Formats: sequence, C-alpha cells, structure tokens
Amino acid sequence: MHFTTAIFDMDGTLFDTERLAIDAWQAAFGECGVALSRQALETVIGVDGPGTRAFLTGFLPDGVAFDDLRSRAAAVRSDAVERHGIPVKAGARELLAHLETRGTTIGLATTTFTDRALENLERAGLTGYFRAIIGGDQVEKCKPHPDIYLKALEQLQAAPATAIALEDSDHGILAAHAAGLRVIHIPDIKPIDKETRACVHREYVTLLEFRNEIRDGDAFRLQLTTMGP
Repeated sequence: MHFTTAIFDMDGTLFDTERLAIDAWQAAFGECGVALSRQALETVIGVDGPGTRAFLTGFLPDGVAFDDLRSRAAAVRSDAVERHGIPVKAGARELLAHLETRGTTIGLATTTFTDRALENLERAGLTGYFRAIIGGDQVEKCKPHPDIYLKALEQLQAAPATAIALEDSDHGILAAHAAGLRVIHIPDIKPIDKETRACVHREYVTLLEFRNEIRDGDAFRLQLTTMGP
C-alpha cells in the first residue's frame, strides 16, 4: 500500500477514550437516578457535540439541565485521566514511530475540540508526530461531512490520492471516504454499519497489526531496490 500522508482519528482510534466517555456519562446519569445502558451511549460514538446533546437530552430527568450533566461527566472523565493517564491504543506508538521513520506526513482529524485534542496528545507524549491537528471547532460541519479531512489535507499540503485515514466509527469513515482518502478501519467498541463497510479500503484488528504489515512491506521494497542484477 503506497501512501505519503496518514491522518488519524483520535477517540477510539488513537486513544481508548470512547470507553472513558461512556463510563463518565453513565456515572453522571447514575447520580441523577438514571441507569443509562452502555448500548444507548454507544449510539453517540463518533457523533459531534450537538448530535450528542440532541440524543442524550431525551434521557434527562425533570429539573436537570444538560449542561450541568455534561460538566459532571467531564469532571468524571478528567479525574480518570488524572489518575490513570490517557489510554493509548495498542500499537499507536509503534505505528507513529514507523510512519515518522518512513517519512510519512502525519495529521489528526477529530470531532473533539482542538484544545482537548492537544491536551490529550501532550499527556500521551505524541504531539511531536503531528504536522496538522484539526479539531471539530475548526470546521463548520463535523464528521460525517468531509470538511475536517479536507482541512487537514489542505494544512498538510497533501492530495487525497496520496493519503490514508485511520478511523473506527461510521461517521469518521464516511467523512474520510467523502474527502477522497483510502480508509483503514481499526474496530473499536461499536461495529460499523454494512453500508459504511463498503467505504473501507482495509481493516486491521489493531494499529500494531497495520504497523507490522506496512513495516514488512517497506522492508521488502527496500530489499528490491538494493538487490543487484
């Protein structure tokens, strides 16, 4: 697989933060006397802020404001990160290091707002790998619209045909595909829809599996170029 640019999703792809978010929302709702299932919360994986608000508002008990509940969920999540750090997905560090070694230009395209994305990257010690960091607050339309990937490509001065996107969710895959990138699917909590699967170029169980394949392919190509007649 030939590519010169790789653009990562963040939550659920680079970091195992979707589980943190689900745990935090469950805790916040639980404090209000609402036992919200993980299955219900999985519905908003990959969904932007307004979409999440619209869905979760339907579960609010009388007298509880959504913004108050969101603040409580954010506090629960922040406490978990303070105690345990940002959970980095298996193979993320190895893949980023290999991509840097091979000269790949790396970007981030996440629905999460830029300040939170930067904070997460800094906590994980990964900021230096990224030439462009595009958060959901930098575009008018978030995933599944292609805007966030188009902006990342623009900042990276890369053409869609030379780039891949690494994604875990329906909305992210659809956004990257609409922007013209080949999509590498790394499954997370929620299985993608059948229709979305048609937009996936390849699927790997983990980022490490993908790293191993391209590392071995790069080594094979290097061997071919250095072999004599």
